[in-house]
Amino acid sequence: GEATMLFAELTYTLATEEAERIGVDHVARMTATGSGENSTVAEHLIAQHSAIKMLHSRVKLILEYVKASEAGEVPFNHEILREAYALCHCLPVLSTDKFKTDFYDVSKIPGGEVGLSPFCR
Repeated sequence: GEATMLFAELTYTLATEEAERIGVDHVARMTATGSGENSTVAEHLIAQHSAIKMLHSRVKLILEYVKASEAGEVPFNHEILREAYALCHCLPVLSTDKFKTDFYDVSKIPGGEVGLSPFCR
């Protein structure tokens, strides 16, 4: 024979956390209104998303420069390399116990916002 597809009705329970429900509610409101009006939370999340995208693009640019200078495609600029080195040592190393403790402590803050400032000491 021929293959057939059979759908069986199942009972299920959907369990969500309060933060997830709030997030889904804001996304639903953003798409339902379609008027361009954003809630305060949506505006905050959009600003965070933009900041993360900018950080990602700048780190990517630095990485491309370091790779190009290693390959001899561009001349070494020791000032840029020193600043890149300093930036690398400012960012947290994810495998240290101190980072794990600090990250856990910051993630318990109401609102669940995590910034780089506590880790960049």
